[in-house]
Amino acid sequence: MGYSRRQMLGIVPAAAASAAWPGVAAAVRPDGGAVLIRDVRVFDGRRMLDGRRSVLIRDGLIAAIGDRGLASEDAAVVDGRGGTLLPGLIDSHVHTFEGSSADALRFGVTTELEMFGEPGQLAVAKRRRRSRKRVPAADLWSAGNGVTVPGGHPVNPGYEFPRVLPETDLDRFVADRLTEGSDYLKFVYEPGDPPDRPLPSLTLEQVTGTIRAAHRRGRLAVGHVEKLKLYVEAVLAGADGIVHVPYNAVASAAEVETIRQTGSFAVPTLSVVDWGLGAKSLLADDRITPWLSPTQQYLLSQDPPDRPGRPDFLGIASANVRRFHAAGIPVLAGADAPVRANVSGASLFTELEHLVRAGLTPAEALTAATAAPARHFRLTDRGRITPGRRADLILTTADPTQDITNLRTLHTIWKNGHQVDRTPPPEEA
Repeated sequence: MGYSRRQMLGIVPAAAASAAWPGVAAAVRPDGGAVLIRDVRVFDGRRMLDGRRSVLIRDGLIAAIGDRGLASEDAAVVDGRGGTLLPGLIDSHVHTFEGSSADALRFGVTTELEMFGEPGQLAVAKRRRRSRKRVPAADLWSAGNGVTVPGGHPVNPGYEFPRVLPETDLDRFVADRLTEGSDYLKFVYEPGDPPDRPLPSLTLEQVTGTIRAAHRRGRLAVGHVEKLKLYVEAVLAGADGIVHVPYNAVASAAEVETIRQTGSFAVPTLSVVDWGLGAKSLLADDRITPWLSPTQQYLLSQDPPDRPGRPDFLGIASANVRRFHAAGIPVLAGADAPVRANVSGASLFTELEHLVRAGLTPAEALTAATAAPARHFRLTDRGRITPGRRADLILTTADPTQDITNLRTLHTIWKNGHQVDRTPPPEEA
């Protein structure tokens, strides 16, 4: 007798977890008409608003925020008593593949920021994110092809792409990436990454040239940098942000201050160095498992590579997050799915939990996945619950600003004002 992967993992059908909790009933509007979410706690991306509020969605946008008495004759009503409404989540470090952005949306990640990916999908992504129609997946911004050298990271991307040679005109190289559709530039500055497998890398001069070429065109330049000395060099060269934190050494007070003065942000990706802890947590939680696709289940069940005697990368990286955050260096949330047993959508939950353990409050961690990335990546139409912003919203049954694990009580998602169907795709035969 054959069993599906869902049966072997003991996953219950999605329908078993679909009932509303007492006092909350979600309104489904197939026509995308107005929806009034009434009498709900509202975290606006920066803070919890006082009292209970009502939020009106119209034409894919947040039309109004009022008190419990807010009314609209043509709106379907969602009774939000006991629930918490938050902006749709933004994952600031992903790598996409077929179906992954739909997986992300099912867990309330309404926007993904890709840090390396094939540019062929970017024209469609740009059209989709401008739309306010019903869409089947998270919106995508992307670095497209990253800036790296032959033989450098990433080692096995699965496709060929241009790489930087010693004689490369970096200004032309950056212009070509933008022509391909890249929204921002990502460079790789990681000689000897990882320590037991030395890799060639851009030089600091090439990093500087890449950053300047991006800035001349009004675009951000962010870096894949994982070692402390190189991290400091990259931000001093002008990088807008680094999409990891150092995990080889804990930054000194002087190094932290140097980084702070540059104004750069950090996307820690602690889930990459937790060696499967987050994956195990998700697979053990029946608030999560009903919504996982077969691909997500498969990825989460993979054992990370065995590295006996490896340093405490998670402890070192978390210590740097603690120091960065205490100094006022902006921290954004990103899971780096699908690297090392991480998945689109659900792994952002465990990333936020790592950030809280590293010193952020639950509300600050939620800001790191909503208002902060919207600000730093110049996404002016999302990331906040305020009139005029896109109606990308999530409703939880318990308050994640009090306990970040309450984000796992996610109940209802709206993308462009349309309620999202959370039914996972069937497993392929």
